[in-house]
Amino acid sequence: MLFLLGAFVVLLLMVAGSRAFSLLFGLAINLISIVALLILIADGFNVLVTTAIISLIILIVAIYMNVENSNTANIAFKTSILIVLIILLITVPLEFWASAQGMGIEDQEELEAFSLAAGVSFPQLAIAIIVVNSLGVISETSVAISSGLNEIILSKPTLTPKEVFADGFSVGNKILSTQTNTLLFNFFSATFPLFFLMNSLNYKAVDVINNKLLVAEILTMLICAMGVILTVPITAYFVYRGVGKKSIDSIDK
Repeated sequence: MLFLLGAFVVLLLMVAGSRAFSLLFGLAINLISIVALLILIADGFNVLVTTAIISLIILIVAIYMNVENSNTANIAFKTSILIVLIILLITVPLEFWASAQGMGIEDQEELEAFSLAAGVSFPQLAIAIIVVNSLGVISETSVAISSGLNEIILSKPTLTPKEVFADGFSVGNKILSTQTNTLLFNFFSATFPLFFLMNSLNYKAVDVINNKLLVAEILTMLICAMGVILTVPITAYFVYRGVGKKSIDSIDK
């Protein structure tokens, strides 16, 4: 474990140079934030409020410590906050309707020796898991689109706001395929053991579709994918608005 961690640090220093120190510092802060989230929830703090505060910290660190262009960082931050709010609006009714929170029957043997009176709201915990899962892909997608658009604007300053908006969709469409594939691969890698267990126990197709653990993973993947898709037009719109304001200011002058 320590050898792998050392190799990771060495490779990061070789590739990123002096900037690796800020990346490692940001990574350490986010790691501490996640651990603090788990401890606070376990100690009885409100799950949704605690998740909202920690998510805000994670976004600030992930975006502002890794993006040098302040305009790109501001757009990515505003987009990420808006997408997280939309995800919450989608997730709350879906979690209530699907009832996929908590443990599955596959966990019964491991839980027999423990008390289930954890004092934690499992529906709220499921919502927190989806929100934290979505932070990385949403902020990464927004940063990639906004930075790409800013580069296009710098190279072609005569672009109109509508052309910038169209270029935003063009850049976003190229990023969408890689991000959705990443989410899909993460889903399959997380559920491989569950699929093998279902196969060995001869689960029927109906049992597989209605399995609580599988449904929870599918919901997480689909909601995160929807967040990534929504990131494209929202980021393009914020950049479009910025270019539009600059055009108006130049006319006034």
